Amino acid sequence: MRFRPSRRPSRRPSRRSATVVAVALTLTVVATGCPLTKVGRRCSGNGWARDNSHVLQCRNGKWARAMTFGDYVRLVDAMNREAERRASSTARAQYFRGTGAWVDVYDWSPTFVASRNPSARPAFTLARIDRMADAGISTLYIQTAKAELPDPVLDRELLNSIITKARGRGMRVVGWYLPAFADIAVDQAHLAATADLGVDGIGVDIESTATELGTRNQRLIDLSNWLRATYPGMPLAAIVLPPVVTDVINLAYWPQFPWKALYPSYDVWMPMSYWTNRTAASGWRDGYRYTIENIDRMRASLGVPDAPVHPIGGLSDTATPEEIDGFVRASTERGSIGGGLYDDAISNPTQYAQLAPLAR
Repeated sequence: MRFRPSRRPSRRPSRRSATVVAVALTLTVVATGCPLTKVGRRCSGNGWARDNSHVLQCRNGKWARAMTFGDYVRLVDAMNREAERRASSTARAQYFRGTGAWVDVYDWSPTFVASRNPSARPAFTLARIDRMADAGISTLYIQTAKAELPDPVLDRELLNSIITKARGRGMRVVGWYLPAFADIAVDQAHLAATADLGVDGIGVDIESTATELGTRNQRLIDLSNWLRATYPGMPLAAIVLPPVVTDVINLAYWPQFPWKALYPSYDVWMPMSYWTNRTAASGWRDGYRYTIENIDRMRASLGVPDAPVHPIGGLSDTATPEEIDGFVRASTERGSIGGGLYDDAISNPTQYAQLAPLAR
């Protein structure tokens, strides 16, 4: 189906109100002490002044026009809107704070498991939620759908019971989905159905490379913009490929990844920092080094040195205690708001206990 967002369009401000704002901000320029002068007059330093229509700046010893009052109004408005967006995003990011346990459809969904093997059944039971909670896990991250299956969310009744159980044990629940970018309407429908579950947040697992690069990048940007616009108050996480892979190990994996174009849509960044996929010979089979390098490269690509991060480490079944300690230490040193291991089916309570320093 094609999802049609039900948001009412925002009302366009009247010309009169825009004029009032422009006048008020122009008066602010005057009221803040900018002296009245003329272009070309001598000056010193790099201070500010004004004439009858422009804001002036001292450049090379003479007053020069820097911007019109109208440009100044637009600049201040943009700065205010960005400050408001960052404040809202910071508040939403708190829903991803603490430790996470990850569950995918391979582990919990009877429909998905049967689609691959009609005689198979998933091993997941609600007792796993108790195990997570007893180990101090803050948030359940559960995959809700698969792009290749028509169900908007899989096994809705069971999924709702899992969510209810986790909430009853004091855990937050984030639903996540891996878009294929083959048909953006399909991806929108799955994400909309995930939001309708009443989850605390949504994670977008950005790793499918089945679609051609240019088309994929544009659809990723469009999908992210749509998700933020349709659910402005929903905490959103970008679950991203580790930059060490895309920037160092395999530059052909996903070149020209649109980091900065995605930044306004997401509240927290979750690199899949699976050091166990690397070999010792590569130098990257190191929970500390791999995690810290992925965080640093990701923030540099975003152009935001303090972007909220919640790394995902693992894979749990081959990670050593020393590697997990390194993962936790790197995450803590870089000010991560949380962290987790992939995935719950192959994690144990001792490993979850090692994440305790991230349970802030």
